[in-house]
Amino acid sequence: MKVSIIGQGDNLLPVASAICQLGLATEVMLMDGDERVSFAVIQDFRAAAASVGSDTKILTASTHAALVGSEIVILLPSLSRLGWTNAQRSANAALVRHFAQGINQHAPAAKIVVAIPPAVAMAYVMYREIGAEPSQVIGVCGKIVDANLNGRIADKLGVSVRDITALAIGDDHTVIPLTQYCCVNGIPVDQLLNTGQIREVTEVVNDGRNQAPVIHPYNLSSWLAKLVTAIAVDKKRILTVSSLIKVGASEVYLNVPTKIGRRGAEETVQLNLTESQRERFAKLVARSISEQQRF
Repeated sequence: MKVSIIGQGDNLLPVASAICQLGLATEVMLMDGDERVSFAVIQDFRAAAASVGSDTKILTASTHAALVGSEIVILLPSLSRLGWTNAQRSANAALVRHFAQGINQHAPAAKIVVAIPPAVAMAYVMYREIGAEPSQVIGVCGKIVDANLNGRIADKLGVSVRDITALAIGDDHTVIPLTQYCCVNGIPVDQLLNTGQIREVTEVVNDGRNQAPVIHPYNLSSWLAKLVTAIAVDKKRILTVSSLIKVGASEVYLNVPTKIGRRGAEETVQLNLTESQRERFAKLVARSISEQQRF
């Protein structure tokens, strides 16, 4: 399996390292748009991979022609293009369209993972530009909200994060924690935390939702490794990612729990929402449709 990673040096290597360690890719192709990774660093990276017994070939390229044969293409954010301003959004949308042309020409069947913010909207741009199958394009939000919520609940209870299962939906701006689906080793969280404590945890997760995105390369690398694994070995994992959903005659990308397998985002999971959650989600859908269609 060939995995191609398009981005800049600061983000490329942590993601490439995480994928090489999986032992699932025969080739990892690095395309450094800003040309920040020196030849010496690439050689050191190859030597480090070999020293731990990785048989993954690590290649570099500067043109989209190198995407040929890619089963997965990952688009990473540029640190110089982070933010929510209209200019930054437009620049990222133009970048996604540029990549879409190369992918359409050289790797039209690849599963595409978009981590360029705002990832929900940029996944929609990619989907529309390449005329993709609904399962083909997956967005990864910089917040990686479920992991954040897991950590907050674990801290509040003083237990291992391994025992926490949490769920939130939304987009790059809005997080809707679904506490009815949050459990501690199978025990509903509302049996362990009172209403005030649950509100405190969820409000912390929502803090900064309208601020400029912050990219955490190692957190992002870990999440992308889960996605690549689920696709490569057809794991059928349920992960919260940006997936296409249909609302009447409209299509929109949102962060929702999704079954990830060989075909990509194979199926979104139907949820039972409370009345207040349904109201919030309906407003989110309407706003997101309007925002994404502007691109």
